[in-house]
Amino acid sequence: MKINRVWSMPSKWTFEMKPVQQILASYNVGQGWVDPFAGTKSPAEHRNDIEGRGNPYQMDAYDFLKSLPDNSFEGVLFDPPYSVTQCLRKYTPRHKGTAGMAEYRTKCKDEISRIVKTGGICVSFCWDSTGIGKKRSFRIEEILLVCHGGCHYDTIITIDRKVFNNYAIQHLRNPTYTRS
Repeated sequence: MKINRVWSMPSKWTFEMKPVQQILASYNVGQGWVDPFAGTKSPAEHRNDIEGRGNPYQMDAYDFLKSLPDNSFEGVLFDPPYSVTQCLRKYTPRHKGTAGMAEYRTKCKDEISRIVKTGGICVSFCWDSTGIGKKRSFRIEEILLVCHGGCHYDTIITIDRKVFNNYAIQHLRNPTYTRS
């Protein structure tokens, strides 16, 4: 696993930071990619933002992910609001929680695992490096810490690769398996 640390001025718009632009370019983020929390300047082809901001879809992120077909995308940019406080300011509680609640994030990660092709990538942005997770068939390849100085939390970028299709394996083990 590669771990690197760089410095950048903080920005409320993740994709405006130069180190973020550089790492996304290195993974060819663009066509065939999904961004359920797009905000502004997302390079993903399929962009959603509950507040619009010029993105083609204006849905709840979890609903957006659920609407996408299985094993169909090269990658996902997963950049939800980092804290419950941020979510409560921007999102109406849905699905028994908000976009910042652990259960909601878990549901989004399950859908990301379902829609990304084997060999595909998920780029997660957060204040931790948990990424998508082994139980969802992802393996961390790279972590980039973007330091913003002593008064700001770092932005932690985790690059996960999907190593196999866990939904196919679950179906082979249990032919009646269906995702919820």
